[in-house]
Amino acid sequence: SGGYRLTAWVVENWSRMALPFAVLALVSLPVFSARGNLPLVLLYTLLPVYMIHQYEEHAHGRFVEFFNETVGRGREVLTKVSAFWINILEVWVVFLVSFYLARYVALGFAFVPIWLTLFNGLTHVIASLSLRRYNPGLYTSLALFFPWGLFLFAYFVGVVAYDLLFNVVGLLTAVVGHALIVVYALRRRSKLEAGS
Repeated sequence: SGGYRLTAWVVENWSRMALPFAVLALVSLPVFSARGNLPLVLLYTLLPVYMIHQYEEHAHGRFVEFFNETVGRGREVLTKVSAFWINILEVWVVFLVSFYLARYVALGFAFVPIWLTLFNGLTHVIASLSLRRYNPGLYTSLALFFPWGLFLFAYFVGVVAYDLLFNVVGLLTAVVGHALIVVYALRRRSKLEAGS
């Protein structure tokens, strides 16, 4: 119809919106820094860092195309809508919940977004090595996820009590989160193949 629809616009542009917001969030952090909250400020940086990664992955639809070509074997197992919800729920919402848990329950919940970031970066590297090609998200994994994620990992190991327990929680969250995406894609591929 040519009319403006907010939901369609957001699904199409969420990763493009993420880039300027990420820059704004990073340069605003000194305003919120105060004595005693350095761990939370450092933890919060992971969200804008991840949003920069999401821009590389999804701003031009390249990751959906790559995923459908490789995992989907040419079938549309991942759509722009499903990619939107996966990223909003498994990154933005999970990160937000983790930030609140780290602030009000136990600082060890910081390992949830840290492990999600590192594990996601690892999947990009493994995919690149196995396919011997670039995949959308690889560059920011190498340039941002690993150096900053490993720094935060080392930092929080030094300040969190019972860090082993929380590392297990964080790693399990990352593995389960990524496994759900793969299971969803494989089940969808199976249905599409059966339908043809």
